Amino acid sequence: MKIKNFQIRDFRNLKKIEYHPSPGLNIFYGDNAQGKTNILEALFYLSTGISFRTNKEKTLIRYEAPSFQIHARYNHQDRIIDSSINYGQEAKIFRINKKRASYNHPDRLRVILFSPDDLYLVKGAPNKRRFFIDFLLGQISNEYLFNLDNYRKSLKKRNLLLKKEEANGRSFAIINDIFIEYAAKLLISRLNLINVLDEAIQDIYPQINDDDGLLKIRYALSFPVDSGKINLDILQDSLKKQIENEAEKERKRKTTLLGPHLDDVHIYLNEQMARLFASQGQQRNIVICLKLAEIMTFQKIKGNFPIFLLDEVLAELDDARSNKLLNFLDQSSFQSFLTSVKMENTDALSVSISMVKDGCLLGKE
Repeated sequence: MKIKNFQIRDFRNLKKIEYHPSPGLNIFYGDNAQGKTNILEALFYLSTGISFRTNKEKTLIRYEAPSFQIHARYNHQDRIIDSSINYGQEAKIFRINKKRASYNHPDRLRVILFSPDDLYLVKGAPNKRRFFIDFLLGQISNEYLFNLDNYRKSLKKRNLLLKKEEANGRSFAIINDIFIEYAAKLLISRLNLINVLDEAIQDIYPQINDDDGLLKIRYALSFPVDSGKINLDILQDSLKKQIENEAEKERKRKTTLLGPHLDDVHIYLNEQMARLFASQGQQRNIVICLKLAEIMTFQKIKGNFPIFLLDEVLAELDDARSNKLLNFLDQSSFQSFLTSVKMENTDALSVSISMVKDGCLLGKE
């Protein structure tokens, strides 16, 4: 998947942007608050229907404009796809090839994003790592999104019945069975994904690092599994057993104490927990490796690459690691869009560089 051209109108401070990117690495540079990140945000919004910076969509419309429009043309599985979104004060219309569509459409634009907030993936709370996994699986599988939605609904109903002290009736038993069913489906998908991610990240880490470190990721369940192997039935049986053991605690606390919403992803550097023992510089680089592993995992499962969006990643890395990352992106088969305050050490790279000023693109180098 590669974007051939895109247009952005009246999105944040971007009045009118038209761009024909390189199939490889594209860099937008310029001072802060000029609109670089807004370009990435627009592409992310076209892909997902949400912003990675705000949940107040009306603030995305340029001041005094009635609406914004984003359009992209890209190749996907040997076909050319037109994708567009128009958002006004009261309506959001998403189209694929000029026909109204949903965000479950198989031909929608797929992206992987790095933003400065991702630096908390290693040292932050478990919910950030769960979101990391859920987002990637949501990009890969509409079935996973369906299962995740049903799991969240059953969890909400289950917690409501616990709060009402109605955990002994038939309604709770039905909801509990549904909760366990969708929990197991989520867990199988997550565990399989972690295995592929782990393989990818062990290959990527030495390519953008000078040391001989070993990076691993493991999935941490919120409940024990008494078996040497794991499948759907074993997960269901183990979760059901542990829920029965924790029933009294759940009734006292009036909330669900086990399940995918409480799981974590553990990241190890040289056999030590990265969030505890890795330096700040190492943690930053681990996050970059995780994002690159996302790209490779998507490609391995789906057979094609998503678009990679990197917001101010170079500001978080030292010169040596910045150069390694730029060289890696320049030589990769996927398309990348990267923002930076300044541009240095790119003479040897075959990249497209554009300056952004006051919401405008000032040429392409």
